[in-house]
Amino acid sequence: MTKSTTTTSNPQHESSDGTTPPDGEVVREVHLKISPQYATISVVPKEDGEKNDKNFPRNLHNAAELFLRVGMVNSAEKLKQCADMMIGLYSENPDGKSGVRLGKACVCWSCGYCGLPKDFQEDHGNNGMKKKNTPPGPCFSCNEINQVNWIRVTQKQGKKITEMPWIEIAPLTEEEVQKKKEAELAAKRAEVEAKVQKALEERSTGADDDDDDADAEKAEI
Repeated sequence: MTKSTTTTSNPQHESSDGTTPPDGEVVREVHLKISPQYATISVVPKEDGEKNDKNFPRNLHNAAELFLRVGMVNSAEKLKQCADMMIGLYSENPDGKSGVRLGKACVCWSCGYCGLPKDFQEDHGNNGMKKKNTPPGPCFSCNEINQVNWIRVTQKQGKKITEMPWIEIAPLTEEEVQKKKEAELAAKRAEVEAKVQKALEERSTGADDDDDDADAEKAEI
């Protein structure tokens, strides 16, 4: 399924109704492909009346549609990125140990992020599976603690529907981030040094050619 929306560059005037924006604003048309698989990732309503709200998005497919309908394009794009990554990881038959982490995830209505909550391992034990009735969040991306809901990944096998943990690529540790920065810096330094060396060699070759030409002219005289 493909959903489209048109929005302006000014978030205060974002629109999906195709109306003409005020002068000076740039309009961009956005096309997002929303996978039917998003419907298998349900959004868990809170006990504060969300269960009886007919407009409450019941799954990530509904959530993506909602973001697009209200002009929150960046949030829709982030939701799509997170959901597609999770679905892609499952399609690779991961072992649950190599560079990934598993647990109970949430969706953030402020930024569109879907994934395990911030510091889930430290706060919530093995695999980040929270106890029943534990409030969702905070959002790993923006730290939102109120506008978030748990989400449940499900898989249908025959008539039986089973719940599966959310899976995502594990973020780098501080030590890994530092090593990555140092490696990138070393690579850039090596690239610059190689370019300088090449320029010096070309200059040296050019100077030798000039000397040979001068010697040839003297010999002719």
